[in-house]
Amino acid sequence: MTGRDLLEMQLAGSFNMLRERLDVLSDTEWTARAIPGTSLPGFTLWHTVRTIDWGVHCAIQGVPEIADRPEWRNLHAAEFAYGAGITSKEADQVTELVSRGQVREYLAAVQPAALDWLKNQRDIDLDQVPEFEAHQRVKPRYLTPPVWAEVSDFVGRPAWQILARPCISHIRVHAGEIDILRQASRVGSTSATP
Repeated sequence: MTGRDLLEMQLAGSFNMLRERLDVLSDTEWTARAIPGTSLPGFTLWHTVRTIDWGVHCAIQGVPEIADRPEWRNLHAAEFAYGAGITSKEADQVTELVSRGQVREYLAAVQPAALDWLKNQRDIDLDQVPEFEAHQRVKPRYLTPPVWAEVSDFVGRPAWQILARPCISHIRVHAGEIDILRQASRVGSTSATP
């Protein structure tokens, strides 16, 4: 097994985890804040798919993201970047503007593009350091101080670290967050029943 094989297995796992949560999350849960101060589940799921698209396409390869295609304008990626460094109000707006079905379809478009690219990489390719900051310049919002502060530590890091951190481990953290929010939502709704 190579390092690329391991990253491929883990990235595929990220997609599977997101699909599972999109499948079980109800439309009501999409916009329900079960715990004060947390992000809405719909935003978190949108953000996770956007993060993988951004990580694989923009951050590593320096190519347009899937969300940049005309058919994905309804994801509002131009306004909300990939969710890093945006305000709570903006994050809540995502769930008003983007449906669970749209995110599910977007996930289905990002997954083969990302995994096909990764299958064609060698370990030596993934050891290369992408021109991370230059790649961010394609979208002015990506270099605004709040967004840049979230990702600037990837400058000088090899591609495999960008895959392993935002596209794999970050996704697992958010998957656990969705699970906790769904559980809290169910507990809250049963305790409110007389």
